[in-house]
Amino acid sequence: MRVSKILTRAAAATAAGVAVLAFAAPAGAATATAEEIPAPVAEETEPEQLPDDEFPPVMPRSAYGTKALGGFSYSAGGLTIKVPSGCFLTHGITGKGLKIDSQRAGVDCAGPAALAAKFCNSRIEFHYADTNNKTYRIDKGPLVSSCKTGTVPMVSKGAKTVKAGKACAQLWINGTRKAVQCHYITK
Repeated sequence: MRVSKILTRAAAATAAGVAVLAFAAPAGAATATAEEIPAPVAEETEPEQLPDDEFPPVMPRSAYGTKALGGFSYSAGGLTIKVPSGCFLTHGITGKGLKIDSQRAGVDCAGPAALAAKFCNSRIEFHYADTNNKTYRIDKGPLVSSCKTGTVPMVSKGAKTVKAGKACAQLWINGTRKAVQCHYITK
């Protein structure tokens, strides 16, 4: 049997779920035929049937978002500190409906910004606004008064029930808001 036929049959067997590796055999060597390759055995299973009054459980929802900071400068301790572009505020939230199970936010930098960016007097806050965009609650993370290179430490908040509207993570540097990343929450 020629190599092309072996490869064709091997490809057909692979498509049927059997892994086959075929190499060209030296001239005069014995080669396998398709009859020698065992056919895959398919198991027949019936799909799980749910009673009409039973539905699968509701799965929690998750949302993750990132906001690029862009370059900016600020003053801290009498020094002007420049943060180059390449840093991102990332905010993740899990829950279902109006119930938040957990959320996290932090800042990380990539590339040269990971070495050049310094964040002094930083804080991450979680702001909650209703459908009229009126803020009704603010959860402030700790103030990080030391300077961190290339990151603002991750802040986590636990379970809470909120109103329909949005939940936002805000990055504050030296008393000035620098970035906001939001997720909309519906019933």
